[in-house]
Amino acid sequence: MKLNSSRTIKQPPARKPTQPLPTEPVELTINALSHDGQGIGRYQGKTAFIANALPGEQVLARLTEEKAKFYTGHTDSIITASSHRTEPACPHYHQCGGCDLQHLENSEQLALKQTQVLEQLERIGNTKPEHIDLPLTGSHWHYRRSARIGINQLFDGEPIVGFRRRSSHLLTQIDSCRVLDKRVSDIFSRVREALRDTGDIKYITQIDVDLGDQGGYLSLRLKKPLNDQHLQIFTALAEHYELSLQLQVIGSDPQVDASGLTRYALDQLELTFRPGDFIQVNAEINQQMVNKACQLLQLKPDDKVLDLFCGLGNFSLPVAAAGAPVTGIEGSLTMVEQAQRNALHNQLQNCQFFCANLADDLKGLQWFRQSYNKVILDPPRTGAASLIPQICRLRPELILYISCNPGALARDSKLLSEQGYQLNNFLVMDMFPQTHHIESMALFVRGKKKAPKKKLFSGKGISR
Repeated sequence: MKLNSSRTIKQPPARKPTQPLPTEPVELTINALSHDGQGIGRYQGKTAFIANALPGEQVLARLTEEKAKFYTGHTDSIITASSHRTEPACPHYHQCGGCDLQHLENSEQLALKQTQVLEQLERIGNTKPEHIDLPLTGSHWHYRRSARIGINQLFDGEPIVGFRRRSSHLLTQIDSCRVLDKRVSDIFSRVREALRDTGDIKYITQIDVDLGDQGGYLSLRLKKPLNDQHLQIFTALAEHYELSLQLQVIGSDPQVDASGLTRYALDQLELTFRPGDFIQVNAEINQQMVNKACQLLQLKPDDKVLDLFCGLGNFSLPVAAAGAPVTGIEGSLTMVEQAQRNALHNQLQNCQFFCANLADDLKGLQWFRQSYNKVILDPPRTGAASLIPQICRLRPELILYISCNPGALARDSKLLSEQGYQLNNFLVMDMFPQTHHIESMALFVRGKKKAPKKKLFSGKGISR
């Protein structure tokens, strides 16, 4: 086709030049806390996310980046401090990326987390709970029984053993950790001293520590097998901490001795787990969470419970012990096998476990064709949007949703509401003190499915 040369081609409007960031700190009023623990203020009509700032504070903030709709920055100095501000207990707090709310009182951390989730439920999910239950709380320090520790080496040969820095992939040197279980809280300095002057250690990339009630695992991720000197060092370290040494060379299958698996207790039950299996990091809150779940589900012997993303049986086995038959589903075959062993170990015969990808269509699977009147849903951070329509086709009376992502919970609560489920009970759990991470529990009760809105005018039947 020949172009019309007389036609004027409109040019896009010229883009306004970006204003340079202020070279001096700017004064901001902080009004709220973001989902990742940053203070929220306003600067020149845009939202500003400011690290180490709290709601109610007046701060001088140094802006570090401008995006289309917001600024980012950090607190340079505090003009008016929040009454809830406190001095961080950890000397590594301002460099380490592991904790980001140590400057906020513990009680206020949990209160703000609850407010954040309730706001998202209302704003995104158009949902309000009928009852807000008391939060589950525990120890604020030395609660973490699982951690991933990085290892690297400076140009001068000095080992670095620690966690990633704030907003960086680089490691920060750590001596001890205030949130890690006391049994291993000094592992950083002990490993660093042991590796000093032992040659190249860059082939040792990370240490995973996973603790049971007694003992646990010290797992190394390696680019190649340990040399004799380093094997001797880590064998001695594992013995010192009374942990089982596990070696994982990248690209090869791990070898685990099933006879020496580590255990943790849930009331009278014992659950064993392997290195790399998912466990809740906070044992104290996990016990409370399982008890609360069983309470909200109002378990009876004639119930049929479906536990989705069941893992090792953390919820399934206590439900079965309460007398209700349960079917647990997990995407990892090794964890399904471990859940089966845990049921056998605890002499529970009213539970069964299957491996399935819960992102797939489930209607052809035998276990899905059975009837269930109660469902436990403990999805990963991405939530369960694709799974919820399938669950709702089963029409369970109750759906108990355990969430580690408020945004996913809010989105999924809207989907459940559209299917006729009302949010009856809600609570937050202090699973991750000193951090912005939020764990919450929501009980949805079946009601009437919402009817689709009628169109006022379809446009059909009109003759032109």
